[in-house]
Amino acid sequence: MCRSQQAFLGREDMSSNAENMHHQRRWSRGSLWAWALVLAGGVLFSLSAGYLTYGKIAAQRLDNLIQSLQAPGPSTDLKAGPETLNGLGNANPGVPAGGSNDAPSPSTAGAYPGSMVPFSGWAEPWLAEAPLDDYSDLVQGFLPLSRGSLGGLGTMPAATRIVIPSIDVDAAVEDLALLDLGNALAYETPNKVVGHIPTTGAPGEVSEGWYFGHLQSPIRDEGSVFRDLPLIPDLLRKGERVFIILKSPQNSYLYEVFPDTVSLIPKDDLRITDAGDGVITLVTCYPEWTYDHRLIVTGRLVGSKPLF
Repeated sequence: MCRSQQAFLGREDMSSNAENMHHQRRWSRGSLWAWALVLAGGVLFSLSAGYLTYGKIAAQRLDNLIQSLQAPGPSTDLKAGPETLNGLGNANPGVPAGGSNDAPSPSTAGAYPGSMVPFSGWAEPWLAEAPLDDYSDLVQGFLPLSRGSLGGLGTMPAATRIVIPSIDVDAAVEDLALLDLGNALAYETPNKVVGHIPTTGAPGEVSEGWYFGHLQSPIRDEGSVFRDLPLIPDLLRKGERVFIILKSPQNSYLYEVFPDTVSLIPKDDLRITDAGDGVITLVTCYPEWTYDHRLIVTGRLVGSKPLF
């Protein structure tokens, strides 16, 4: 074989080797992309399966909260007015307003007198919890308010702080700004505060006031002021009294939550209403991560006192 033929065959071999290496590189890149797609698909599948699993858990929690809302609570016939404030110090709503908390005489006491035991322990009173907090110190100094003493919408200072002792809420209150989204208007979301809809009633006004707070806000980091609001139905079911205090620059206003003023609705059913009579309504999303329902907690105004 002549040198020219050998050189030609050598170039042919080199070209073949280069082509093989090119194919190998293409195959290697293709394999990486294929594995990347498989991995991404696995991650998406895991996320979807996890979300569906959590959805079932959240639905169960939703059912539990609904059952708690529907469970019979203590018998309370307390309404806004002087008769309510006369009985604010009673730990047991079954004791008549202004009545005595002393133990009954032996002639009238039964083996396990119901007035001495929280109703949740009536079946087995020896296992009953410690006496429920009656918040006697909390309600001292509050005086009754009649409907005629309430101001009209826009006549009273806005709330600056909200306190709910039974769930350890003590947070600032701010009016929410109305945002122009171009084709619609919407109120801003509260950021680490409880947000008040400014077109609704302020404390001491005859109109209903609406207050919104986050259950949680892990993405936007806007706080979780109302993270324990879902505990209220169970507290009421156990017989504990739940009070809300709204503070304005001049006065503190005391509200009480009753079993029939707590509800859970689909988020699309939420409407801003005005029940009047100085009530306030607290709203948060429920349950975590799905947020497809709204927990509604309404408090009835029972008294006020000056801050100075």
